[in-house]
Amino acid sequence: MKQSVYDLTQQHRSIRQFKDEPLSKETIKKLVQAGQMASTSSYVQAYSIIGISDPEIKEALKEISGQQHVVDNGYLFVFVIDYYRHHLINEATEGNMKPSLESAEGLLVGTIDVALAAENVALTAEDMGYGIVFLGSLRNDVAKVSELLGLPEHVFPLFGMAVGVPSEDEQGSPKQRLPFEHVFHENKYQSASTEQLEQIKQYDEDIQAYYEQRTNGQRSESWSAQISKMMGQKTRPDILDRLNEKGFIKR
Repeated sequence: MKQSVYDLTQQHRSIRQFKDEPLSKETIKKLVQAGQMASTSSYVQAYSIIGISDPEIKEALKEISGQQHVVDNGYLFVFVIDYYRHHLINEATEGNMKPSLESAEGLLVGTIDVALAAENVALTAEDMGYGIVFLGSLRNDVAKVSELLGLPEHVFPLFGMAVGVPSEDEQGSPKQRLPFEHVFHENKYQSASTEQLEQIKQYDEDIQAYYEQRTNGQRSESWSAQISKMMGQKTRPDILDRLNEKGFIKR
């Protein structure tokens, strides 16, 4: 019996080691079509998906990312916010879409559209037996990614996704998420700091145990320590400038 979508979601984990088995053109098309059927705000469809098959481009993207699985995978996708087609429509119809294209709301709509399409692609790939990993590391140098992919104004790269057949060496397991009670708030946000901190404390203990078991004691780190370290560093300070250069969030 085919497993349920719920069961599939509970098995998700990032795959970073793939077999050398390229995806077929038919599979690539199905994955993109699955992405296209995701919900889209007001039918705007403010995204595009760029498939990377050129080894030189993959190598250049790997240099930006710093991750070998940008090259070693079955196929590489790059997901972009795309208002270029809307810009062309605006010029052709002498419309008044510029305020929307340059607004913070426009950026949110595009980002949400991309995320929804990408999750459809990811879930479909996993249903087909493939593994995936998202690659936010492509934002390490947005200007270079834009140059490599020939992205015009109103098109902005958000992240990549490597897809492929998981290697036998890939022995990871799903990471436990935050407790249901911590994430789900009914009717009103439950902001009591004492309760929230207690839930986080218990979660930290669970994550420490996960890392210790997975690494045979080589790593013992709580979620709080991991997040504090990561978010305490100023990362990608040029993103706002790059967005502005592409015509985004100017008002």
